[in-house]
Amino acid sequence: MRHSALAVLFMLAFPAWAQAPSTSQILVSAIGTVKSPPDMVTVGFTLRGEGETSDAAVSELRNGATKMSEGLSGLLGKATDYHSSNFSIAQVRSKDCDANNYGQQRLSTGSCAILGYVATMPVTVDTSHVADAGTLTGLISRLGGVDAGIRNFWLRDESAARRRAMQAALDNGHDQARLIAEGAGATLGPILRVQDANYQELSLDMAPAQTASAPLAPPPPPPPPPPVRVDMAPEPIQTTVRLMIAYGIGR
Repeated sequence: MRHSALAVLFMLAFPAWAQAPSTSQILVSAIGTVKSPPDMVTVGFTLRGEGETSDAAVSELRNGATKMSEGLSGLLGKATDYHSSNFSIAQVRSKDCDANNYGQQRLSTGSCAILGYVATMPVTVDTSHVADAGTLTGLISRLGGVDAGIRNFWLRDESAARRRAMQAALDNGHDQARLIAEGAGATLGPILRVQDANYQELSLDMAPAQTASAPLAPPPPPPPPPPVRVDMAPEPIQTTVRLMIAYGIGR
């Protein structure tokens, strides 16, 4: 999918290229956009443990993490990354203590006595099993994960998509420049310069697209009862490249 932008015929280079020798040029702004099906998904949830002591709460959370890992391995296999960058333990008091809570410190006695502890750990799961994202979310909830949900779909490597988007932008720019040259009664010359949206000069030596890796072997089915199946059809990932291209003019 391609989008075109303003194309203007200049006799001198625009300010970003002021250091270039003055020459008759055609400058075009071109955009190339491609869409790719996501090959990764991130699902997030929170592990929770409760207990009368902090150690008991942490132990329950740890046991829940072990159960979660074992349960998800049946669906995802080992092609999965788990991330947990936070961990907290909160004291739990009676609801009657809330009525007297104006921000000041209170002794842990009477209605404000500590009744127990809650340990929580947010976790994210990155997996290439994109089609199983909904099923994975349901399974996490069954295994005790709190607030389970899909965070985002993404591409493991955007380099191939960016190459295709750049080629689309170059094709778009060439079409614009050719029409301008024909309208001016001139012949379109070679590309003199290419800059990206950050005004960085680009080389046109584009590496060939890499061969896609072989798909992962399907994971073994989870132990009974199987998770509830939820089919997902995520939107494609859009990759956009914006270029400024200068062409020479022939007569």
